Amino acid sequence: MKKFIICIILAVVALWGAFYTENLTEKQRREQLAELKPDELVGVLMRDSLSSLQQRAITLKQLKEGYKDETFAQQYGRVLGIGSPTFYMIKDECGHATIADDEIHAVAEGIQITIPLKYIFGNTAREASGWFNIDNFQNTTDFNAVSAAMNAYITQQVKNFQVDDDGEVEFLAGVAVQNDADLQQITLIPYQVKTLNIEH
Repeated sequence: MKKFIICIILAVVALWGAFYTENLTEKQRREQLAELKPDELVGVLMRDSLSSLQQRAITLKQLKEGYKDETFAQQYGRVLGIGSPTFYMIKDECGHATIADDEIHAVAEGIQITIPLKYIFGNTAREASGWFNIDNFQNTTDFNAVSAAMNAYITQQVKNFQVDDDGEVEFLAGVAVQNDADLQQITLIPYQVKTLNIEH
């Protein structure tokens, strides 16, 4: 009986695989993106897919209240592997921001935040975006090349940013958070940063 049930399950899986079809437009786009160099790939995604990041981004308040909860982390975060920090997308704003040493400094939700504008390193931007799966790359060198291209692209977009007199800034950024962190200080890697328009 057990073997019979297993045979039925395998038959259903095989039948589903035989009739499964991928959307042709999605297939063509995926194949086209696979042909691009890292800097070209990043340029296309940053131009066309930022809205998808905005839609799933959370606020600093949500992060502060939920990051230690496993269900919250699974719903909103991403991990690279065992021992990896959890990467989140953040969309929020802060006031009284200042710029020093090519970084934005501010306090929001009781958290001291730093947003680098010139020296951007690491894999936070790549991992928080969720755009890339290591299994889709031939080797780790190619996978890391995407991080380098993404960091370089972001730097070009934000390096000349200046805060206004009120220091009001809004941002879309990625962040890496260790589950045992106290979250008093965080570094946000910006995808977008701009002056918050407030009518006086």
